[in-house]
Amino acid sequence: MRFTRFIASLATLASIAYGPLAKAGSLDEDAFRNIPLGKATKFSSISSFDAQAVCLLQPYQDRLPSRDALAARVNNYLAANNYVADEGHFAFVLIGKEAIEIAAFDRSQKLDVLARHEVSSSVEEMLPKGFAPHDCASGQSAAFIKIGFRARHYLVLGEAAGAL
Repeated sequence: MRFTRFIASLATLASIAYGPLAKAGSLDEDAFRNIPLGKATKFSSISSFDAQAVCLLQPYQDRLPSRDALAARVNNYLAANNYVADEGHFAFVLIGKEAIEIAAFDRSQKLDVLARHEVSSSVEEMLPKGFAPHDCASGQSAAFIKIGFRARHYLVLGEAAGAL
């Protein structure tokens, strides 16, 4: 009984700390774990969320830097839900016509992220032809690639031209 209360307390704390983050079910770690290294995978094949756009929030990034209407909508959502970024996490913001979801992930050797500005020429050589890294990608063409680099597995968000 005490253990059950303890687990319930942890769940409550998680929902307080992460709010809607804990409920984001449209993108999970298993989806990324199943992407083969070096292969681009369309967002639509790993998530049922009908996204207009998918954006990366890097560690320590608690808002989108753009000033366009989409970023303003996302930033208002992040502020209203008290999103707090730190070193140990990254997130993808899934933006639909009506809904927004935040899928947050712990950074580890098996799952980390590279933002567009972190894609060096040596990383760029690992990207498949037709894949362009972006920090925000159109929902229709959004894709992820998982690469092995410096003893870690990194996700790169981007857009893929053509069929994958």
